[in-house]
Amino acid sequence: MKFTRIPRKRDLHKKRVAAYCRVSTLLEEQEDSFETQVSYYKSFIEANDEWEFAGIYSDEKSGTKAENRAGFQKLIRDALDGKVDYILCKSISRFSRNIVDCQHYVKLLHGNGVDVRFEKENLDTASPSCSMMLSFLSAIAQDESRSISENVRWAYRERFKRGEYNLGNNRILGYDCVDGKLVPNQDADAVRLIYTLYLEGKNIEEIRRLLADYGVRTRKGTLISHNDILYILKNETYRGDKLLQKQPPKDFLTKKPDKRAHYESFYLEGDHEAIVEPVMWDAVQEKLKQKKEIESAVGHRGGQPHFLYGLIFCAECGAPMTRRTLRGYDGANYKAWTCRERHKGRKGNGCTCRTIRETDLLASICIQMGWETVSEERLGEIERVMVSDDGVEIVRMAKAS
Repeated sequence: MKFTRIPRKRDLHKKRVAAYCRVSTLLEEQEDSFETQVSYYKSFIEANDEWEFAGIYSDEKSGTKAENRAGFQKLIRDALDGKVDYILCKSISRFSRNIVDCQHYVKLLHGNGVDVRFEKENLDTASPSCSMMLSFLSAIAQDESRSISENVRWAYRERFKRGEYNLGNNRILGYDCVDGKLVPNQDADAVRLIYTLYLEGKNIEEIRRLLADYGVRTRKGTLISHNDILYILKNETYRGDKLLQKQPPKDFLTKKPDKRAHYESFYLEGDHEAIVEPVMWDAVQEKLKQKKEIESAVGHRGGQPHFLYGLIFCAECGAPMTRRTLRGYDGANYKAWTCRERHKGRKGNGCTCRTIRETDLLASICIQMGWETVSEERLGEIERVMVSDDGVEIVRMAKAS
């Protein structure tokens, strides 16, 4: 029996060799190190007569996840497409700090006829004993990355304890960072205007439109958004304080249980000059709290809130009533109030309380309170309004003794 060996396409030409380089940060001294790596590998590959230079693939940013490194991903694609036969890398930690990623990509490449040589560890994936050694060395590289990360977090905590912090790119509207301290700038008036308008009864969308008309912009030169205004209203920085290492959102620990599990916050009182008086800031927080409580009861409303929200309740099941637009038999639209649980249908509690027209509701309130019209200013006399199939009952606020 005669056997004929058919060589792989990869073996029909010189071995195409590429190098992968990466630095952890963009510090100047590490940029020099990066340039040195590129120059070294290019000369090293071109000096070997049996090799063909296939390029230098690189990333100049930190990142333990391989999918976040564009240069690395391009290298893998080119290797799988037959453009690269052999890869040189300074060390395992440069290739990947994540043990799962490292083993995954090494096996993927090796299975497609592409091997990697790690110079620092003197390890070549073409060697039969490489798999076990790679597991040990990758684990060491990953542990080193974790240790560095913990040291950085420890350094931040110690700085926060001393009241030291860095604002990064000075992204707080209304302040400049001068010699490490926050100093109000020309945008401080815009911040005061936002607080004033909100306390005067303007909602966030109205404030956003007014700021756009006045030509107020963010530090980046863009129009101030709804979320920008909400962030400004909640930020303790504007009252002269600073909360360092804020706690993550409630769902953060569920999504990433290994992150921020032991975060400790530090509150610096009177850290810098305030833009908003503490009394005004506290009043805004109280109003935001009340708005949140109403929304938790009746749901998110959006747009301009109606002044009756948070006062109208179903007498049958106790759920809040929500305002809706309905169409009458004559084809005309009208406003009405419906029990939230009834509106949910099968998902609700089965409540069958009637829907009441807003005109009938307002008329009933006026008759019982002895008013000519219902106004937001006079609603402070009412604790709640209970709507049932039998009628409307008003619970008045208890008078102070």
